[in-house]
Amino acid sequence: MLPSAVECDELADTQPIVILGMHRSGTSCLAGCLEELGLHLGTVITSAPHNKKGNRENPELWPIHNLILSRVGAAWDLPPTGVVSWTPEDAAAIRRFLDGYRNIPQPWGLKDPRITLLLDGWFSILPRLRLVASVRHPVAVARSLAARNGFSNELSYSLWERYNREVLRWHSLTSCPVINFDDPNYEQTVQRLAAQFGIGVNRSLTFRSMELNHHRIDEKPPESVAGLWHELLEVTE
Repeated sequence: MLPSAVECDELADTQPIVILGMHRSGTSCLAGCLEELGLHLGTVITSAPHNKKGNRENPELWPIHNLILSRVGAAWDLPPTGVVSWTPEDAAAIRRFLDGYRNIPQPWGLKDPRITLLLDGWFSILPRLRLVASVRHPVAVARSLAARNGFSNELSYSLWERYNREVLRWHSLTSCPVINFDDPNYEQTVQRLAAQFGIGVNRSLTFRSMELNHHRIDEKPPESVAGLWHELLEVTE
């Protein structure tokens, strides 16, 4: 059962599109593609050292998510083991953040991989959220995290598993679409998805390029995450 709204206001009636997924899993590419097709993301980062076209995230959201996670002894790279219950202060901080979106054109959306760990709280504020998830081969994610953060394979696979179990949970709850970053027909899949969201009509899609995918993988994933990867592939678009 989805969480219910804590209170009703004009925000509760909006239907923003929220992009889920593990870090380094194509969420930035998916956000950029949807933005190109007409999704309004607000003020986002459009260039970064490890992400040439930017992560398409609003940096004002990071400290709020980090604070909520830290309150339960967690972080983006030390995920909580269960659902994070939000305090009234957490909800108030998110509502203040959302004040900046009250006049944003429709449709609008948000992207921060940390949302994947905090969606129960988000649904209490925006009960009509629409979700879409991006997934990527675990070996590719591990190599990308090693290059960017110096993470070990053990840590990277553990993070990949935790985030993607949340992706599967929310897919089960909402039937949200799940996109494979390495889909050979990626652009067509995203355009079909965008049409379901009512965007992208008569628009071309040029955002994605091979430079956004430095770690394409054809090998089998390690046994520890192979089963979950198979489950994810079973539900991708």
